[in-house]
Amino acid sequence: MTNLAPLHVVAGVVRNAQGDILLARRHPTKEHGDLWEFPGGKREVGEQPEETLVREFKEEVDITIQRAHPLIRIRHTYTHREVLLDVWSVEQFSGKAWGREGQPIEWCAPHLLRTKTFPAANYPVITAALLPAVYLITAEPLKRNDPKFFYQLERNLEQGIQLLQFRSSFLDAHEYCYCAEKILTICEPYKVQVLAYTTPAIALSVGVHGVHLQQADLLQLVERPLKKDLWVAASCHTPDDIKQAQTIDLDFVTLSPIRATSNALGWLTFFTQTEQAKIPVFASGGLQYQDIGFAWAHGGQGIAGQKKIWDSTMHPIN
Repeated sequence: MTNLAPLHVVAGVVRNAQGDILLARRHPTKEHGDLWEFPGGKREVGEQPEETLVREFKEEVDITIQRAHPLIRIRHTYTHREVLLDVWSVEQFSGKAWGREGQPIEWCAPHLLRTKTFPAANYPVITAALLPAVYLITAEPLKRNDPKFFYQLERNLEQGIQLLQFRSSFLDAHEYCYCAEKILTICEPYKVQVLAYTTPAIALSVGVHGVHLQQADLLQLVERPLKKDLWVAASCHTPDDIKQAQTIDLDFVTLSPIRATSNALGWLTFFTQTEQAKIPVFASGGLQYQDIGFAWAHGGQGIAGQKKIWDSTMHPIN
C-alpha cells in the first residue's frame, strides 16, 4: 500500500416514506463488484462533503438532496489504500430514485440490511443507520412498582424515544428482572428497543434487546458476550476503552463525560476520539436535546443521557 492520503468517499443514508433505505449495487467489473453500497462517490478537490453528497446523488440516482446531517465517518484500510467513508443521514430529498449509470438500486427494509453483502467499510454504517439519534437512560426506580418512574417512562415513549437503557442500582437482581420485564411490556407497542445495564446473563434471562456494559466489565472481556442478533454496547471514557469495544466487536458505545464535571472531555476531545472510532459513538454526560446537533457536528451518532432527557418535555429528534 502506498502512502497516499485517504480516499475521501461521501455517501448517504436515504429513507423513503415507509422507512426503507436506498441501496445501489456496484457494477460487476468495478472494485468490490456486485456488492451493495450506500449511494455516493469520491469527493472532488475544493468540494465540501455536503456538496459531494448532493452532486453524487443527482448523478447516480437522480435524487436532489435538500437537507442532511453527518452520520458517521469510518476510516478503513483496504489492501491498496485507506478510505475515509464520510456518511450523511438524509433528512429531506426530492425526486424518484433510479440507476442513472445502469446500476441496480433497491429500497431495503432496515432489518434486512445485514442480509446484504457490502464492502467492509460499510458495516459500521449499517449499525449507525439502525440506531436513533437519542439513547435514553432511565432514571432509577426506587422500587419495582414505582408509579412516578412508569408514568415518566410512558411520557418519554409518547415523545418518540426508540432506544432505551434501563438502569437501576437500588433494585436487587429479582426486582430488576421484574421491572425490566414490565418495561419491555410497556415498550412493545411503541417498538422501542430496551438494553439492560446489567450482566449479559441477566439481560438474556429477561429477554431484552441487548446489554449495556459498565466500563469495568468491558475491560475484562475477551470476546463479545452476546450473539449479533442482540445489541451489545458499553460505557467508555478513554480511547483505549473504545479500542477494547472494537476489539471484542461491540455495536456502539457512549463516551463521557462531555459536560457537567471537572474532568469533562468537551466537544473537541470527543471529536478527536470519534475520528479514530470504527463504531458509532453517542456523546453523554450533562447533555440535553439541544445538543444533538453538536454531537452530529463532532462525529457522534447523537446523544445519550439520563436526567436532562428523561425529565424533558421537548420532543426528541431521531
